[in-house]
Amino acid sequence: MTAALGSLAPQRLTWRQRVLRLMPWHRRLALLACVGVFCWAATGMLHPLMSALQPRPAQVLPPQAPLDLTGLRAPGPLLSAAGIAEVEGLRLLVLDGQPYYQARLPGATEPRYWDARSGVPVNLVARHAERLAAHYLGSAEGVAYGGSLSSFNGEYAFINRLLPAARVDTSRDDGLRVYLDLYQDRLGTLVDERKAWFSVLFQQLHTFAWLKSAGWLRPVLMLLILASVVATVVLGVGLFFARQRARTRLRRVHGWVGLGIALASLSFASSGAWHLLHKVGAEPLPPAFGPRYPVQALGAAPAADWLLPGEVAMKLALVSLDGRPVWRLNSLFEVRFLSLDGQPLGDDAAQRYAAQRLAHYAAQMGLGQPTGVQVQTRFDHDYGFVFKRLPVLKASYADAHHTSLYVDPLDGALASRVQDADRAEGAVFAYLHKWDYLSALGKPVKDGALTALAAIHVLLALLGLWLFGRGRRA
Repeated sequence: MTAALGSLAPQRLTWRQRVLRLMPWHRRLALLACVGVFCWAATGMLHPLMSALQPRPAQVLPPQAPLDLTGLRAPGPLLSAAGIAEVEGLRLLVLDGQPYYQARLPGATEPRYWDARSGVPVNLVARHAERLAAHYLGSAEGVAYGGSLSSFNGEYAFINRLLPAARVDTSRDDGLRVYLDLYQDRLGTLVDERKAWFSVLFQQLHTFAWLKSAGWLRPVLMLLILASVVATVVLGVGLFFARQRARTRLRRVHGWVGLGIALASLSFASSGAWHLLHKVGAEPLPPAFGPRYPVQALGAAPAADWLLPGEVAMKLALVSLDGRPVWRLNSLFEVRFLSLDGQPLGDDAAQRYAAQRLAHYAAQMGLGQPTGVQVQTRFDHDYGFVFKRLPVLKASYADAHHTSLYVDPLDGALASRVQDADRAEGAVFAYLHKWDYLSALGKPVKDGALTALAAIHVLLALLGLWLFGRGRRA
């Protein structure tokens, strides 16, 4: 009797049997995971191609021309005569050998110009943009000003950082467009038709830009797909070892290839999820430093006697120091700060300027005094190429997050804020998502490896879908 009752007791399942019972979930989750594979792996293959086919400028640095400070008129009366009471920026520039004042007005996308000697207002936006485009392209043939942007769009995305931006169109067969920062003569980016199409495709499929207006739904959907990728890989590895042998050759190929790229799949998906969560949870940057200068204070004209013996002026721009407008003079070898009537403001003026620009942002983030301030002239792991601006002022702080602030000295913009969480996420993303450790082997090797992995993921997903469809028909 006891033996008979024992035979009726439920049998404990082996681990293999428990895992095999999850086979239907592997198939269901794989359907959702395929959406991520087709969107992210396919566009991942595009990324190296986009980089290789990126239009290259003939010049990477802004043009430089010496300023002639003789015979200039004071800018204040010229601006007042035009009904302007204050400006956000003012500088002296040379265009076609002639000096002009360029003013940045509150709320305006395009700058305004005055002949610095005659005082006549001149509409130079198009000519300035076209001359800059010619400088960066190495040719003035077929360039035409195409307007200015006050916000980013699908073609000129946030990755380019600089706003407002002027667009210059060319007559080239590839439809090349040049985006420029007219206030600092910097190059934003070059975009041809091929890059424009690639960029739109990448944004729509890789970052789900088509859901941008859906608010929280976008990151939730992306995280759900990423979770399904991770779950599919984990279940697939478990099923590979739980099964003694797949029934068909194609299923065995599917299993072995999936096992071979499992670690790569997990690294891409998990680092992508962390990257997404980090961006969603990031605190917004504080408002940008935006000084306004009363034009009535600009009653003195820049003059040649402001220069030291042998000094050649290359840039002259209005900046804020100690709460008031002053001139910043860039020569070939140094930067000096002058009062509005041309008097030197001391050897420590540059340090005070840096400290005050950094303090503007530090105060809004509750940071104290920096432990160190330096000029950074190259990109590194903390301050990468994605932030665009160089050189920048870097300040380090002894707060709990070990914050570093990076400020553009030209316009006082906060280029980046980097904390411990950013460093950790950035390192993981660099090495698990972009595989930067392959950079030592050269860019072609790295790009080739990532492209091959992405292609294998797509092919594996297609094979899985075919097997799924065949199994349902069986």
